[in-house]
Amino acid sequence: MYVCHQSLRQLGQAGFSCQSHVWLDGGLSETQLQSALARLARQHPVVTGRIAESDTGRIEWVGSGAAPALRVHTLGNDDESSVWRQAEALLAEPCDLDAADPIAFHLLRRPCGRDVLIVQWIHALMDGKAPELVLAELNRLAESPSPEMMDARHPERVDANNDGDITLILRRHPRKQRFKSAARVVASHLRLPVRSLTLEPPSKPAWVFAPTRIGLRTLDVDATAQLSARVRQLCGLHNLTPAVVASVYRVIARLSPRTKRHRSIFRTDVPLNLRTPGATGPIFRNYMSFISLHAHLHELRSRDGLTTLLHRRMREQLSAGMDLGNLVMMNQMSRRPRMLRRVLMRRMQRHPLTLGFGFLGPLMPGLEAVLGVPIERFYTLNMAISPPGLTLQVNLCRGRLNLAATYVEAVVPQKLADAFLDGVVEDLTVVESARTSRQSE
Repeated sequence: MYVCHQSLRQLGQAGFSCQSHVWLDGGLSETQLQSALARLARQHPVVTGRIAESDTGRIEWVGSGAAPALRVHTLGNDDESSVWRQAEALLAEPCDLDAADPIAFHLLRRPCGRDVLIVQWIHALMDGKAPELVLAELNRLAESPSPEMMDARHPERVDANNDGDITLILRRHPRKQRFKSAARVVASHLRLPVRSLTLEPPSKPAWVFAPTRIGLRTLDVDATAQLSARVRQLCGLHNLTPAVVASVYRVIARLSPRTKRHRSIFRTDVPLNLRTPGATGPIFRNYMSFISLHAHLHELRSRDGLTTLLHRRMREQLSAGMDLGNLVMMNQMSRRPRMLRRVLMRRMQRHPLTLGFGFLGPLMPGLEAVLGVPIERFYTLNMAISPPGLTLQVNLCRGRLNLAATYVEAVVPQKLADAFLDGVVEDLTVVESARTSRQSE
């Protein structure tokens, strides 16, 4: 992720930034928050560290010893659009990791007294689930009576090459199994590449980065419960990923300005959280692997049929160990940052990226407030890059399904982005006819 961030900076983009938006039912104490952030930095020096590549090519964290900066923004009105515009401006700020903190905290003051806390971080520091762990850690540190009496934990070492956690995961599997899984991943990449169908127009510049916009949609509690019941009936378990991906593909097929053919392909990488259920660490790591989900145009006719198909393909990918193979490949590539940068730059320049999609699951149990102020809503956003022009993150908070998209407006206009989000919500919630639901691939 560090190499990807640096590569994007070389192309003129702000960097691989992500955000979590915490809408609060009240106002946070600036003094209390700053104190908790200072203790967070003492416990986890990477929060204010610097990341740089040494002469030998080794990527290293260097502790700065400073307290995290808290930026307070006073908004002029209570319109939600004011929050989105402020968040978009923050995403546009360039971040050079040898000079800036890899994680930043922004407190947005609204006239109504209900604040929004934005946690913005560089993906090199941590994955999309980790902000929830950061907030839980802030709560823990704030409740500790004094720094000397803090519950002892093992802070992450200030060393980006410290891959001991991933190595331990890999060692759970026999070497032969790891080799076979990695070989399957390599073989899948050797197939003749087919351009994925996206929302981008057929003709546009190779790389567009700005302006980046944000769009949100939320399914209410009843609609989310009905979706969960449908998925349980179709898949036998509560895994919303296939249902969301199915609706995303169907809406893209309807809205994409690109030429559609019988074998047109839709594909995306789905992240898998490597932390054991209930685990609160590691925090400052990319602790996820992924599998790839695809579908062809002729498989999109039935929404429920496609949901079942994608669920089966998820199971097949996991049975084949593709998540393990991707983890092996990432672990090996991370040891050769300069080679990886050359390969990544070449691929990024020549090939389109697929739809960026992530399903982060439900908000971690017990995270009901930040420093005593109840959480009303919680979103996580990934950076939009073009190609493909739009990135979607989905999560569950307080029984509601949240769809949070970032999109490059110069490539995916607001009207198209709104139609995409509205279309996904409609496709997730509409009752499919019995005749259509029986149709499959």
